[in-house]
Amino acid sequence: MNTISHATNRSMKVVPTLEETLKSIGLNTQLDENVQTWFNQLTTTWLTWKRSPSLEHHLQVFFETNPDRYRVALVFVSKCKDSKDCKPKTLPFFIIETLHKWSCKSNTSPDDCLKFPAFRIATEQRNQQYLNLIVKTYKIVTIKETILPLVKNMLKNDNCKQASQVVLAMELHEDIPVEDLLFPLIIQDKYNMIIEYLSECPNQVLQLVLFLDKILDKNVSIRDLVQKYIYEYNITCINYEKLHHKPLGKFVGRLCSKFNIPIETCKNLCKNRTLGGLRYLIHQKYVDHNVSLTVWDDLIKDTLKENSELALEFVYLIVNHDKKEAAKWSQYFNLPETELPHSLKKMSLDTVSCENENWDDDGDDNLNQNFYEISLPADRIIIINTPEMLYELTNTYLAHCNLVSIDSEWKPSFGAAQSHIALIQIAVENYVYLIDTLALNKQQYSSFWYDFNKSLLDNAEIIKLGFGLEQDLKQIKGSVVGLSNIKVKGEGLLDLSTLWKNLISSGLSLQSSSGNIGNSLSSLVEICFGYPLRKSEQRSNWEIRPLRKTQIQYAAIDAHVLVELFNFLQEKCLEQGINFEEICNDTMIDKKTKCVKQTKCSEKTPTSSTVQTNTVDDVKFYVEGKLINYMPYLRYFGIDTLLIPETLLWHDVINQAMFENRYILLAKLKFTPMKTFPQSSILDVGNGYVTKEKLQKIKNYFNIKINESDFTKRCINCNGSEVEKLTSEKVSELCSQYQNVSSSSNNVNYTVPTDDDYYEKCDKFFSDSEDDDIVCTPKHNLCVTSTGVPIQIQDVHKLSQSPQAAIICNLCGRLFWDGDDLYKTVVSVANSSLK
Repeated sequence: MNTISHATNRSMKVVPTLEETLKSIGLNTQLDENVQTWFNQLTTTWLTWKRSPSLEHHLQVFFETNPDRYRVALVFVSKCKDSKDCKPKTLPFFIIETLHKWSCKSNTSPDDCLKFPAFRIATEQRNQQYLNLIVKTYKIVTIKETILPLVKNMLKNDNCKQASQVVLAMELHEDIPVEDLLFPLIIQDKYNMIIEYLSECPNQVLQLVLFLDKILDKNVSIRDLVQKYIYEYNITCINYEKLHHKPLGKFVGRLCSKFNIPIETCKNLCKNRTLGGLRYLIHQKYVDHNVSLTVWDDLIKDTLKENSELALEFVYLIVNHDKKEAAKWSQYFNLPETELPHSLKKMSLDTVSCENENWDDDGDDNLNQNFYEISLPADRIIIINTPEMLYELTNTYLAHCNLVSIDSEWKPSFGAAQSHIALIQIAVENYVYLIDTLALNKQQYSSFWYDFNKSLLDNAEIIKLGFGLEQDLKQIKGSVVGLSNIKVKGEGLLDLSTLWKNLISSGLSLQSSSGNIGNSLSSLVEICFGYPLRKSEQRSNWEIRPLRKTQIQYAAIDAHVLVELFNFLQEKCLEQGINFEEICNDTMIDKKTKCVKQTKCSEKTPTSSTVQTNTVDDVKFYVEGKLINYMPYLRYFGIDTLLIPETLLWHDVINQAMFENRYILLAKLKFTPMKTFPQSSILDVGNGYVTKEKLQKIKNYFNIKINESDFTKRCINCNGSEVEKLTSEKVSELCSQYQNVSSSSNNVNYTVPTDDDYYEKCDKFFSDSEDDDIVCTPKHNLCVTSTGVPIQIQDVHKLSQSPQAAIICNLCGRLFWDGDDLYKTVVSVANSSLK
């Protein structure tokens, strides 16, 4: 009778042992009886004593007396239990290491027929030290022509890590182009592996940097190059998010910094950074209105004086914001009229010239706004620009101070190397000192700076205030001669931005009617004193001399206001019974400050008799990150629900909630710092999974009336309100279209926008490319919503077989039906919470 196997389609791969592998390539793995006995004794001794001088001597004597020592050593290794994991403390490593020492002393070499088997043993495991040891011991470099095809085969089979190890061990750098070895690792986002390789082989860095800089050219299609490597090397696990100009540019900059390669070597990177800086300046001038005309002109001239080839691109960038300004700069840089944007060709340059005769007239876009002003007269702002004045500052003016503030300024760097510190501001109660580092940052003055460090910066008895102090000190440390060893955090160094956060967490209430949102120094000044700082000189050219009066005022205010803020916060803490000194000390030593519990009455849940009934349209929520799983359920009810940005301080979260008229849901209770935002608007939901009881708690606390007609008014994925109901016929038609598009687009996956995407800081103005987001997007027709967003359907095959009514969000493209895992879970729990 015939037997039918139910596993006929299953296959099992039998992996040969190392000994079997050696046999298959022709190595004799037999040991005579005496040698086998000797090896058995060696393994027994190793189990007891491990590595020891006597055991090493014993093994060396064996190699001395055995003429077939190199073959026998390989067989020994293949018979060891840990032959697949040859770390330095294993017996295989000890055997080869001892053989290597003996061969160096005896000046002997193995037969050529043993070199390839030795290579196979080395590559059966992935310990770099062991590989290096075998390559040296068996002199495998002498059969390089045999090994090279194997290395290239490793690359073609997506095994770049092992290939890089072999290249290092055998020094094949001239035979394997560094881009073929490392670019596949870049495609897979294995940057740390690349850094490790280059640290072992620093002479390859420049070659890789120049290759990457070539593909940063705007005319190079990174997408096409990536696809070529993917097909040629069978690369899997591809991280497309990192395969465009911006992250590649950052990696090139990181390589230049780590391996001391001048950034000017990378022409395309510098060009892209310069254009990114110009886009940023345009945004600051025309959107944020945060750059004065003088600063604008200085920076544009300074940025483009050594990059005149970018002038035309700059004109194209600015023409949509300000045609007259674009015409002015096209005239300034003498750009050929035939190359100008079409809209400029019609303009009269003579008219533009007349309108811009006086470029030095400083225009401030915020003339009608009030700003915080310094309380010191001009003669209390002293410029220190000689070594004698620096000595007097250190040993006289600051000798008896116990609190100073520190700030620094440098010219914005839009392209090549990072600018050096141009100005250091030191402020005390009644004076501000502006140290001109352009004049004093010289080797002959290093002793003055050493004295400055010892008397002030390194003196823990003097508190040094700053806002983002660590960054300022790092800039000073990397720029100023004689200050390369200063500490950047610790005792005596107090960052006001961190102190502010800790004070708020400890219960400090700062009543502000400004409605200001943000984490900046200007935000804190506005909260405390009612007016923001004037920032029009922030990005000015701090290397011009003499400094303008507005620059001197800006630099002085930025430093002196820190002292005034410190005194203000100290006074407020005294009024509210908060231990200011203790929190300052904890902040300096980076000790976490405990949140202070306030009155318990705020925790009481208001009864329905005291709270009016709300519809879902009356209620909007901000949800803490730990409660992100609650968002789909609340949105299913039709409630506008957003995630709290992680970058906001608690004080700013409250301001934002007030501005948008939202309630706040937290995993752990926090107290409102403002009387204008009642504690009853904050609910502590608690940690853990979403349950119907917790949803009922939210509903009852805010007295929300939820009707069945409210369901699915909002998208449970993106919070959008453009939700459309689809009939089963429409769903069937859509599934067919979706499947046709998917099959013709090589099953490309698209990412649906989420709350994390919504709040992510994209840093678009410093991007090294204007088209970062589309470089690696496949070009083909998509199945899209009415707003042009790609549609996403979970388990479309199942839905197409049994079409049913569904809903679709036209903003994010997500289609929800009863077979969608997220939708099914949300509907089940949410509906049960209303019963």
